[in-house]
Amino acid sequence: MNSMNTLINNNTIGSLKPEETSHAVLVHVSALSSYIGVPFGSLLGPLIFWLIWRDQSQYIDTHGKEALNFNLSILIYQILIVVTGIILFVGSLTGMAATEAEDPLLIILALPGVWLLAGALGLLALIRLILVIVAAIKAGNGEIYRYPLSIRLIK
Repeated sequence: MNSMNTLINNNTIGSLKPEETSHAVLVHVSALSSYIGVPFGSLLGPLIFWLIWRDQSQYIDTHGKEALNFNLSILIYQILIVVTGIILFVGSLTGMAATEAEDPLLIILALPGVWLLAGALGLLALIRLILVIVAAIKAGNGEIYRYPLSIRLIK
């Protein structure tokens, strides 16, 4: 928070070098590597670029922390959704076994864990995609962007 306040208060944003904005954009956009199959790319991309460039500029450091905090938060939300989905799925299976339900429609409707898992993870992926694009555009314009839904783990 201090680095962001310092950037805003010192009006450093107006005197950014082009590579600062392009590096900040890359820090955000690198999180999308998970969408093309890079395992943990949403964390590793921003982490690697932030570690490389954080000492070059307070602007890049601030954007790197934002990108990492947001993507770590999304990972936490994904884990919570999966755990909740598994609990509901196992609960549904247990309930079906107890009542010996065999109707395919009942089986589909009785598995809210699967529906929660698919719907919530899909929605979270869409939210991540949109917010990363917004953050990259803001970074490219020399603006500070604070992700909503982000837990501030890295200060």
